[in-house]
Amino acid sequence: MNSSKVDISAELIIKTLLITGGVLALLYIGKTLIMPLLVATIIAILLDIPVKKLKKSGFPNWLAISLSVLLMLIVFFLLFWLLSSQINNMADDWPIIKEKATVKLNSLSEWANQTLNWDYKDYIDNNKKLIQKAESFASAFLSSLMSLLSQSLIVFVYIILILIQKQQFVNFFKKLFSNKAATDSLLTDAASITKSYFVGKGKIMLFLFGIYYLGFMLGSVPYALFLALFAALFSIIPYLGNFIGGGVAVILSYLYAGGTPALIVIGVVSATQLIENYVLTPWIIGDEIDLNPFFTVFGIILFSALWGIVGAIISLPLIGVLKVIFEHTKGMEAYAYLLKKDK
Repeated sequence: MNSSKVDISAELIIKTLLITGGVLALLYIGKTLIMPLLVATIIAILLDIPVKKLKKSGFPNWLAISLSVLLMLIVFFLLFWLLSSQINNMADDWPIIKEKATVKLNSLSEWANQTLNWDYKDYIDNNKKLIQKAESFASAFLSSLMSLLSQSLIVFVYIILILIQKQQFVNFFKKLFSNKAATDSLLTDAASITKSYFVGKGKIMLFLFGIYYLGFMLGSVPYALFLALFAALFSIIPYLGNFIGGGVAVILSYLYAGGTPALIVIGVVSATQLIENYVLTPWIIGDEIDLNPFFTVFGIILFSALWGIVGAIISLPLIGVLKVIFEHTKGMEAYAYLLKKDK
Protein backbone atom coordinates (compact mmCIF):
# COMPACT_ATOMS: atom_id res chain seq x y z
CA MET A 1 0.00 0.00 0.00
CA ASN A 2 1.33 3.37 -0.98
CA SER A 3 1.59 5.52 2.15
CA SER A 4 2.65 8.74 0.39
CA LYS A 5 0.39 11.68 1.01
CA VAL A 6 -0.24 14.98 -0.68
CA ASP A 7 1.58 17.77 1.11
CA ILE A 8 -1.16 20.29 1.89
CA SER A 9 -0.84 22.92 4.58
CA ALA A 10 -3.89 22.92 6.85
CA GLU A 11 -3.03 26.47 7.80
CA LEU A 12 -3.08 27.52 4.14
CA ILE A 13 -6.50 25.88 3.60
CA ILE A 14 -7.97 27.63 6.64
CA LYS A 15 -6.53 30.98 5.54
CA THR A 16 -7.91 30.50 1.99
CA LEU A 17 -11.38 29.63 3.28
CA LEU A 18 -11.42 32.53 5.72
CA ILE A 19 -10.22 35.02 3.09
CA THR A 20 -12.73 33.74 0.51
CA GLY A 21 -15.59 33.87 3.01
CA GLY A 22 -14.53 37.31 4.19
CA VAL A 23 -14.37 38.68 0.65
CA LEU A 24 -17.82 37.27 -0.23
CA ALA A 25 -19.29 38.68 2.99
CA LEU A 26 -17.70 42.07 2.26
CA LEU A 27 -19.08 42.07 -1.29
CA TYR A 28 -22.57 41.27 -0.03
CA ILE A 29 -22.64 43.58 2.99
CA GLY A 30 -20.86 46.42 1.19
CA LYS A 31 -23.04 46.13 -1.92
CA THR A 32 -24.21 49.76 -1.89
CA LEU A 33 -20.62 50.98 -1.62
CA ILE A 34 -18.62 48.53 -3.74
CA MET A 35 -21.00 47.85 -6.65
CA PRO A 36 -21.36 51.51 -7.81
CA LEU A 37 -17.59 51.92 -7.59
CA LEU A 38 -16.94 48.83 -9.73
CA VAL A 39 -19.60 49.84 -12.27
CA ALA A 40 -18.09 53.33 -12.46
CA THR A 41 -14.60 51.86 -12.90
CA ILE A 42 -15.74 49.65 -15.77
CA ILE A 43 -17.53 52.54 -17.51
CA ALA A 44 -14.48 54.79 -16.97
CA ILE A 45 -12.25 52.13 -18.58
CA LEU A 46 -14.60 52.06 -21.59
CA LEU A 47 -14.75 55.86 -21.80
CA ASP A 48 -10.96 55.93 -21.79
CA ILE A 49 -11.17 54.76 -25.43
CA PRO A 50 -12.81 57.96 -26.79
CA VAL A 51 -10.82 60.09 -24.32
CA LYS A 52 -7.53 58.83 -25.79
CA LYS A 53 -8.76 59.33 -29.35
CA LEU A 54 -9.87 62.89 -28.64
CA LYS A 55 -6.58 63.70 -26.91
CA LYS A 56 -4.68 62.36 -29.94
CA SER A 57 -6.77 64.71 -32.09
CA GLY A 58 -5.49 67.67 -30.06
CA PHE A 59 -8.25 68.13 -27.49
CA PRO A 60 -7.14 69.04 -23.95
CA ASN A 61 -7.70 66.43 -21.25
CA TRP A 62 -10.66 68.21 -19.60
CA LEU A 63 -12.48 68.68 -22.93
CA ALA A 64 -11.82 65.09 -24.03
CA ILE A 65 -13.29 63.81 -20.77
CA SER A 66 -16.27 66.17 -20.99
CA LEU A 67 -17.13 65.15 -24.56
CA SER A 68 -16.77 61.45 -23.73
CA VAL A 69 -19.03 61.75 -20.69
CA LEU A 70 -21.55 63.74 -22.74
CA LEU A 71 -21.57 60.99 -25.38
CA MET A 72 -22.20 58.41 -22.66
CA LEU A 73 -25.12 60.43 -21.27
CA ILE A 74 -26.68 60.82 -24.73
CA VAL A 75 -26.49 57.05 -25.36
CA PHE A 76 -27.97 56.19 -21.94
CA PHE A 77 -30.77 58.77 -22.21
CA LEU A 78 -31.73 57.57 -25.70
CA LEU A 79 -31.78 53.97 -24.51
CA PHE A 80 -33.80 54.87 -21.41
CA TRP A 81 -36.28 56.89 -23.47
CA LEU A 82 -36.72 54.07 -25.96
CA LEU A 83 -37.27 51.48 -23.24
CA SER A 84 -39.64 53.63 -21.18
CA SER A 85 -41.75 54.53 -24.22
CA GLN A 86 -42.12 50.86 -25.16
CA ILE A 87 -42.95 49.88 -21.58
CA ASN A 88 -45.61 52.61 -21.46
CA ASN A 89 -47.15 51.23 -24.66
CA MET A 90 -47.26 47.77 -23.14
CA ALA A 91 -48.69 49.12 -19.89
CA ASP A 92 -51.61 50.63 -21.81
CA ASP A 93 -52.35 47.22 -23.34
CA TRP A 94 -51.65 45.23 -20.17
CA PRO A 95 -55.34 44.55 -19.31
CA ILE A 96 -55.78 43.02 -22.80
CA ILE A 97 -52.55 41.00 -22.46
CA LYS A 98 -53.63 39.81 -19.01
CA GLU A 99 -57.05 38.77 -20.28
CA LYS A 100 -55.62 36.89 -23.27
CA ALA A 101 -53.01 35.22 -21.07
CA THR A 102 -55.70 33.98 -18.69
CA VAL A 103 -57.78 32.58 -21.56
CA LYS A 104 -54.80 30.75 -23.09
CA LEU A 105 -53.67 29.32 -19.75
CA ASN A 106 -57.21 28.11 -19.05
CA SER A 107 -57.34 26.46 -22.48
CA LEU A 108 -54.00 24.73 -21.88
CA SER A 109 -55.14 23.54 -18.46
CA GLU A 110 -58.42 22.21 -19.88
CA TRP A 111 -56.54 20.43 -22.67
CA ALA A 112 -54.22 18.86 -20.10
CA ASN A 113 -57.23 17.69 -18.08
CA GLN A 114 -58.95 16.10 -21.07
CA THR A 115 -55.99 14.76 -23.05
CA LEU A 116 -53.39 13.89 -20.42
CA ASN A 117 -55.85 13.11 -17.63
CA TRP A 118 -54.14 15.54 -15.29
CA ASP A 119 -56.29 16.19 -12.24
CA TYR A 120 -55.63 19.91 -12.15
CA LYS A 121 -58.32 21.20 -9.82
CA ASP A 122 -59.32 24.85 -9.66
CA TYR A 123 -57.06 25.64 -12.60
CA ILE A 124 -58.83 28.93 -13.34
CA ASP A 125 -58.00 30.31 -9.90
CA ASN A 126 -54.48 28.91 -10.10
CA ASN A 127 -53.93 30.50 -13.50
CA LYS A 128 -55.03 33.85 -12.12
CA LYS A 129 -52.47 33.44 -9.36
CA LEU A 130 -49.84 32.62 -11.99
CA ILE A 131 -50.61 35.84 -13.86
CA GLN A 132 -50.39 37.76 -10.58
CA LYS A 133 -46.98 36.19 -9.89
CA ALA A 134 -45.82 37.29 -13.35
CA GLU A 135 -46.99 40.82 -12.53
CA SER A 136 -45.10 40.78 -9.22
CA PHE A 137 -41.97 39.50 -10.99
CA ALA A 138 -42.18 42.31 -13.55
CA SER A 139 -42.66 44.84 -10.72
CA ALA A 140 -39.63 43.44 -8.87
CA PHE A 141 -37.54 43.68 -12.04
CA LEU A 142 -38.56 47.30 -12.60
CA SER A 143 -37.88 48.16 -8.96
CA SER A 144 -34.36 46.71 -9.25
CA LEU A 145 -33.77 48.91 -12.30
CA MET A 146 -35.05 51.94 -10.42
CA SER A 147 -32.72 51.06 -7.53
CA LEU A 148 -29.82 51.05 -9.98
CA LEU A 149 -30.92 54.38 -11.43
CA SER A 150 -31.12 55.85 -7.92
CA GLN A 151 -27.37 55.22 -7.61
CA SER A 152 -26.63 56.73 -11.02
CA LEU A 153 -25.57 60.09 -9.56
CA ILE A 154 -22.81 58.64 -7.39
CA VAL A 155 -21.73 56.40 -10.31
CA PHE A 156 -21.56 59.49 -12.53
CA VAL A 157 -19.39 61.31 -9.99
CA TYR A 158 -17.10 58.30 -9.64
CA ILE A 159 -16.69 58.08 -13.43
CA ILE A 160 -15.56 61.69 -13.74
CA LEU A 161 -13.17 61.45 -10.78
CA ILE A 162 -11.63 58.20 -12.05
CA LEU A 163 -11.09 59.67 -15.52
CA ILE A 164 -9.54 62.85 -14.09
CA GLN A 165 -7.26 61.03 -11.64
CA LYS A 166 -6.52 57.99 -13.79
CA GLN A 167 -2.77 58.53 -13.93
CA GLN A 168 -2.56 59.03 -10.18
CA PHE A 169 -4.26 55.68 -9.57
CA VAL A 170 -1.92 53.98 -12.05
CA ASN A 171 1.13 55.53 -10.37
CA PHE A 172 -0.19 54.41 -6.97
CA PHE A 173 -0.23 50.76 -8.01
CA LYS A 174 3.22 51.09 -9.55
CA LYS A 175 4.56 52.53 -6.28
CA LEU A 176 2.71 49.89 -4.24
CA PHE A 177 4.51 46.95 -5.87
CA SER A 178 8.24 46.71 -6.45
CA ASN A 179 8.05 45.00 -9.86
CA LYS A 180 6.86 47.95 -11.97
CA ALA A 181 6.98 46.04 -15.27
CA ALA A 182 4.72 43.26 -13.93
CA THR A 183 2.36 45.83 -12.38
CA ASP A 184 2.13 47.74 -15.65
CA SER A 185 1.44 44.50 -17.54
CA LEU A 186 -1.25 43.53 -15.01
CA LEU A 187 -3.06 46.87 -15.28
CA THR A 188 -2.83 46.85 -19.09
CA ASP A 189 -4.15 43.29 -19.40
CA ALA A 190 -6.99 43.92 -16.92
CA ALA A 191 -8.10 47.05 -18.78
CA SER A 192 -7.76 45.24 -22.13
CA ILE A 193 -10.04 42.40 -21.00
CA THR A 194 -12.70 44.84 -19.78
CA LYS A 195 -12.59 46.93 -22.95
CA SER A 196 -12.59 44.05 -25.41
CA TYR A 197 -15.40 42.22 -23.61
CA PHE A 198 -17.86 45.11 -23.32
CA VAL A 199 -17.02 46.70 -26.68
CA GLY A 200 -17.42 43.30 -28.30
CA LYS A 201 -20.66 42.66 -26.43
CA GLY A 202 -21.97 46.05 -27.54
CA LYS A 203 -21.32 45.22 -31.20
CA ILE A 204 -23.00 41.82 -30.81
CA MET A 205 -26.03 43.38 -29.08
CA LEU A 206 -26.48 45.85 -31.94
CA PHE A 207 -26.36 42.99 -34.45
CA LEU A 208 -28.83 40.92 -32.41
CA PHE A 209 -31.21 43.85 -32.10
CA GLY A 210 -31.19 44.42 -35.86
CA ILE A 211 -31.81 40.75 -36.68
CA TYR A 212 -34.45 40.33 -33.97
CA TYR A 213 -36.33 43.45 -35.01
CA LEU A 214 -36.24 42.56 -38.71
CA GLY A 215 -37.37 39.00 -38.04
CA PHE A 216 -40.13 40.03 -35.64
CA MET A 217 -41.41 42.70 -38.03
CA LEU A 218 -41.49 40.29 -40.98
CA GLY A 219 -43.34 37.79 -38.80
CA SER A 220 -45.85 40.43 -37.62
CA VAL A 221 -44.91 39.78 -33.98
CA PRO A 222 -46.61 42.25 -31.59
CA TYR A 223 -44.36 44.73 -29.75
CA ALA A 224 -41.55 43.83 -32.15
CA LEU A 225 -39.40 46.81 -31.16
CA PHE A 226 -39.69 46.18 -27.42
CA LEU A 227 -39.15 42.42 -27.68
CA ALA A 228 -36.13 42.86 -29.97
CA LEU A 229 -34.61 45.49 -27.68
CA PHE A 230 -35.37 43.44 -24.55
CA ALA A 231 -33.87 40.23 -25.96
CA ALA A 232 -30.78 42.04 -27.30
CA LEU A 233 -30.12 43.87 -24.02
CA PHE A 234 -30.42 40.71 -21.96
CA SER A 235 -27.83 39.00 -24.16
CA ILE A 236 -25.20 40.96 -22.20
CA ILE A 237 -25.73 38.39 -19.43
CA PRO A 238 -23.72 35.34 -20.58
CA TYR A 239 -25.66 32.10 -21.14
CA LEU A 240 -28.66 33.00 -18.98
CA GLY A 241 -29.40 36.32 -20.72
CA ASN A 242 -30.28 34.81 -24.09
CA PHE A 243 -32.57 32.30 -22.39
CA ILE A 244 -34.34 34.99 -20.33
CA GLY A 245 -34.66 37.57 -23.12
CA GLY A 246 -35.72 35.05 -25.77
CA GLY A 247 -38.04 33.25 -23.35
CA VAL A 248 -39.89 36.43 -22.38
CA ALA A 249 -40.24 37.34 -26.07
CA VAL A 250 -41.71 33.91 -26.85
CA ILE A 251 -44.14 33.99 -23.92
CA LEU A 252 -45.39 37.52 -24.62
CA SER A 253 -45.85 36.88 -28.33
CA TYR A 254 -47.75 33.64 -27.62
CA LEU A 255 -50.00 35.12 -24.94
CA TYR A 256 -50.85 38.19 -27.01
CA ALA A 257 -50.97 36.86 -30.58
CA GLY A 258 -50.96 33.06 -30.50
CA GLY A 259 -48.80 30.14 -31.57
CA THR A 260 -47.61 31.29 -35.01
CA PRO A 261 -45.88 34.51 -33.83
CA ALA A 262 -44.37 32.56 -30.92
CA LEU A 263 -42.93 29.98 -33.34
CA ILE A 264 -41.51 32.81 -35.47
CA VAL A 265 -39.84 34.28 -32.37
CA ILE A 266 -38.40 30.87 -31.47
CA GLY A 267 -37.05 30.44 -35.01
CA VAL A 268 -35.51 33.92 -35.17
CA VAL A 269 -33.96 33.70 -31.69
CA SER A 270 -32.60 30.18 -32.24
CA ALA A 271 -31.04 31.00 -35.62
CA THR A 272 -29.55 34.22 -34.29
CA GLN A 273 -28.08 32.45 -31.26
CA LEU A 274 -26.32 29.95 -33.50
CA ILE A 275 -24.78 32.84 -35.45
CA GLU A 276 -23.78 34.59 -32.22
CA ASN A 277 -22.22 31.53 -30.56
CA TYR A 278 -20.32 30.15 -33.55
CA VAL A 279 -19.56 33.25 -35.64
CA LEU A 280 -19.94 36.59 -33.85
CA THR A 281 -18.52 35.81 -30.39
CA PRO A 282 -15.36 34.01 -31.67
CA TRP A 283 -14.84 36.70 -34.32
CA ILE A 284 -15.55 39.85 -32.27
CA ILE A 285 -14.59 38.88 -28.71
CA GLY A 286 -12.40 35.86 -29.44
CA ASP A 287 -10.49 34.22 -26.59
CA GLU A 288 -9.81 37.45 -24.70
CA ILE A 289 -11.72 36.31 -21.61
CA ASP A 290 -10.76 32.64 -22.06
CA LEU A 291 -12.49 31.36 -18.91
CA ASN A 292 -13.29 27.88 -17.72
CA PRO A 293 -16.98 27.25 -18.60
CA PHE A 294 -17.67 25.88 -15.11
CA PHE A 295 -16.38 29.00 -13.37
CA THR A 296 -18.13 31.15 -15.96
CA VAL A 297 -21.54 29.75 -15.02
CA PHE A 298 -20.67 29.60 -11.32
CA GLY A 299 -19.44 33.20 -11.37
CA ILE A 300 -22.62 34.42 -13.04
CA ILE A 301 -24.78 32.67 -10.44
CA LEU A 302 -22.56 33.87 -7.58
CA PHE A 303 -22.50 37.54 -8.58
CA SER A 304 -26.22 37.41 -9.41
CA ALA A 305 -26.87 36.22 -5.86
CA LEU A 306 -24.65 38.97 -4.46
CA TRP A 307 -25.60 41.94 -6.65
CA GLY A 308 -28.59 40.95 -8.75
CA ILE A 309 -28.75 41.72 -12.46
CA VAL A 310 -25.79 44.13 -12.28
CA GLY A 311 -23.65 41.37 -10.80
CA ALA A 312 -24.60 39.03 -13.63
CA ILE A 313 -23.61 41.65 -16.23
CA ILE A 314 -20.17 42.42 -14.81
CA SER A 315 -19.38 38.89 -13.57
CA LEU A 316 -17.32 37.72 -16.55
CA PRO A 317 -14.94 40.69 -16.80
CA LEU A 318 -14.48 40.59 -13.01
CA ILE A 319 -13.52 36.90 -13.14
CA GLY A 320 -11.33 37.68 -16.15
CA VAL A 321 -9.52 40.41 -14.20
CA LEU A 322 -9.15 38.00 -11.26
CA LYS A 323 -7.50 35.49 -13.61
CA VAL A 324 -5.10 38.20 -14.81
CA ILE A 325 -4.22 39.05 -11.20
CA PHE A 326 -3.50 35.39 -10.47
CA GLU A 327 -1.36 35.12 -13.63
CA HIS A 328 0.77 38.08 -12.53
CA THR A 329 1.07 37.06 -8.88
CA LYS A 330 3.80 34.73 -7.68
CA GLY A 331 2.43 31.52 -6.15
CA MET A 332 -1.06 31.96 -7.64
CA GLU A 333 -0.39 30.31 -11.00
CA ALA A 334 -2.44 27.23 -10.07
CA TYR A 335 -5.54 29.38 -9.46
CA ALA A 336 -5.02 31.13 -12.78
CA TYR A 337 -4.82 27.73 -14.49
CA LEU A 338 -8.06 26.65 -12.77
CA LEU A 339 -9.95 29.71 -14.07
CA LYS A 340 -8.54 29.38 -17.59
CA LYS A 341 -10.21 27.37 -20.32
CA ASP A 342 -8.42 24.09 -20.91
CA LYS A 343 -7.50 23.90 -24.60
